[in-house]
Amino acid sequence: MPTHDDWRTLKLRSEALPESTRRALAEHWTRAARLEHVSVATFGYFSLQLLAVGAPPSLIEDAHRAALDEIKHAELCFSLATTYAGHAIGPRPLAIDERALIGCALQSVAVDTVEKGCVQETIAALEAEAAAALAHDDAVRAVQLRICDDESRHAELAWRFVRWAAQTGGAPVRAALRAAFQRALERLERVASDESLPEHRLEAHGILSEHGKQTVRAEVMNEVIRPILAELSEHPGSRFHS
Repeated sequence: MPTHDDWRTLKLRSEALPESTRRALAEHWTRAARLEHVSVATFGYFSLQLLAVGAPPSLIEDAHRAALDEIKHAELCFSLATTYAGHAIGPRPLAIDERALIGCALQSVAVDTVEKGCVQETIAALEAEAAAALAHDDAVRAVQLRICDDESRHAELAWRFVRWAAQTGGAPVRAALRAAFQRALERLERVASDESLPEHRLEAHGILSEHGKQTVRAEVMNEVIRPILAELSEHPGSRFHS
């Protein structure tokens, strides 16, 4: 029987904090850790998708490296959750649905990568960078900077794959990518503010507030997605760049 303490690889000293703050921090890092844990499987699946569409070896290699990064992210986030909670916290067993292995055509993989890789990994990197700049605790800042660096590489991997897919798949894939970026833009525009926790008071602990997240989303919409959409619309045969 595995112990949750297996995932605590970072030993931290916990400062004296109000119970409500400590509980909010433990809940935040538990959610973050479990998302990172799921991301290990996500990159494992992405590796299989890359193999299925005949992607270059450099992309497959970097997808496996990204999965290893996510293991470390999960360990770091579970370490912080454990520190704030005062007891060991680890992942739940991960359910694997065989139906998730369906859909390895080049166009569908490329479209999926737009949202999960190009957009979400870019947002994750920028949010971690912003949170690190606000964090007062050196250990928390180091965790966020590590996540920022790794997620930046993961976003770059996604962009490299999507560019390769656009070149390989031709006009039908480029048209599908244009539609995918348009949907991503519309989704980000619809995201509502949900400051369920007093996160504006937790920024000093490395947790970005909803206002901070909105700022990041706006930056991604205006500086990443809209220029890509313009290029795909004006020059549909071009190999767009990140």
